[in-house]
Amino acid sequence: MKHALKYGIGVTLVIAAWVALKHFVLHLESQPAQFADVAIFNLTAITGLAFGIREKRMKNGGTLTFGDGLITGIKIAVTYAILTSLYFALLLATLGPKMMQQEGETSVVKAFLGVSIGFALFGTFFSAIIALILRKR
Repeated sequence: MKHALKYGIGVTLVIAAWVALKHFVLHLESQPAQFADVAIFNLTAITGLAFGIREKRMKNGGTLTFGDGLITGIKIAVTYAILTSLYFALLLATLGPKMMQQEGETSVVKAFLGVSIGFALFGTFFSAIIALILRKR
């Protein structure tokens, strides 16, 4: 569980920093901002998952089964999905729905389901690929 917290928190912090930078410093809105979100969110997730699964392999003496890598990645993905959803809930509670509406989403439920389930599902998919690449017997 230590890997999941370490890398899940790391991914969440990068995403939170990007969202804060985008909205409060750069004031980015519109389609290019949404494209940047997708790119940064996915690259951050892939990086966190790869480092977490790689660390798991190193702790196992250089060996890693596909299953161990996949489970490690899923734990990391679920962790950052939950933490990122909590971050967005905090933003919603403190700033109101204005930021969500800038992203084109007006339903709070749909937005949070999209973030939490989407991050977990894509994280699982990325974990499977990374675990396949990093597996070593």
